[in-house]
Amino acid sequence: MTSGRSRVTLNVLRTSSRIFFFLIAVLGIFGVSMTGLIYPYFFCPASPAACAGCPIWVIEHGTINIVKGANEGLYMLLYLLGLFLVIGVLVGRSFCGWACPMGTLQDIFSFFDRVLKSIKWILVLAGASLAMLVFGIVFPYVMREAEMDILTYMWAGYIGALGAFLSALSGVMLLKRKESLLPPIILVVAGVLMWVLTLAADRAGWGFTPLASIELMGLLGLMFGTIGSLGVARFFLRERVPRMSAGSRTDRRIRWTKYGILLAIAPTSWLFDTLFFTDYDPIGGITATLPELLLDPSGWSGNQFFWMKAIFVVGVITLISFVDRGWCRYLCPVGAMYAPLNKVSISDIEYTAEECIHCQLCIRNCPMGLNPKEDKRDPECIRCGRCVTSCPTRAQRFVPFNRSLRGVFGK
Repeated sequence: MTSGRSRVTLNVLRTSSRIFFFLIAVLGIFGVSMTGLIYPYFFCPASPAACAGCPIWVIEHGTINIVKGANEGLYMLLYLLGLFLVIGVLVGRSFCGWACPMGTLQDIFSFFDRVLKSIKWILVLAGASLAMLVFGIVFPYVMREAEMDILTYMWAGYIGALGAFLSALSGVMLLKRKESLLPPIILVVAGVLMWVLTLAADRAGWGFTPLASIELMGLLGLMFGTIGSLGVARFFLRERVPRMSAGSRTDRRIRWTKYGILLAIAPTSWLFDTLFFTDYDPIGGITATLPELLLDPSGWSGNQFFWMKAIFVVGVITLISFVDRGWCRYLCPVGAMYAPLNKVSISDIEYTAEECIHCQLCIRNCPMGLNPKEDKRDPECIRCGRCVTSCPTRAQRFVPFNRSLRGVFGK
């Protein structure tokens, strides 16, 4: 039997790993500038405290430099390829499950969705998340008015952004738990109110306040309004909309989308001579645009791509609110880079059929909608370890060397 202590230890290790890598991603909070390194996961270099380059950003820049005849572009792509090959051969797609801040955000969403069953606790989460959002708007404004150095309050932008995301999740959870028109209508009204507030603030001459930022208030208004509108549609359509189950043929086909996105990045960069993916990247909007807006809404203005990116941001937030690890399953090009390397990685999660009692807990707990008792080297597996911690026996366990390697060295 797997001891409760070992499960707790694994959960603590994974939580500590994700906190560590998030702090590594935002070293700018501690005064560290750009390091010239590449993140081995998805995190936008335009984020206010970022200290490294995004892999997709490197592909775009490298492609453009190669087209222009600069050797630096080739070196950038070789550097990226080497980094990902080394990591992938060692641990496969584990960075998606143990390090990526976007993966961590999705896990936070799924954790609350699993744990909070009653309306009372969902409302508590909604209140706390709204307080975080308000704090993320007000505190940076107060600090700026006091002429404080941005390094002293840069972290507040991330707290406010997390509050915005958890507010959206709270709304989705209310829609799921309560068969009523009231929650979605409240969300729609909140979305409209944010647009009204920014117009009123602008007319009142409060252009220096966060309320007058059409990008900030418009993005938040779009988020709440979209989720509320989906709730209204869901109420009237009810069971008429077919549900897509994890592992179904449709689900498997849609997962190929992320490979298409990855393959399109270099050609579109070459064709348009610009960072085409970055211009519309929803993860850049989540990890960079919203924190930047919260830190200085009156001094930040969007480019011609802003509203299209805002729509994609709201779409991804909605997706990961309804589908566990929805971004990783269907859209993440970085996950697509790691996925094939699961087949050749040295480490593995090993399944022992003799130890299995067929409780199906590993299947029910897999965030990627897989059957962990089947192909353990499935490219979709993010090696998060939920199958390991949920297994009441040692049928699922991490091993530093896969069976093939142990067979070779055992001869």
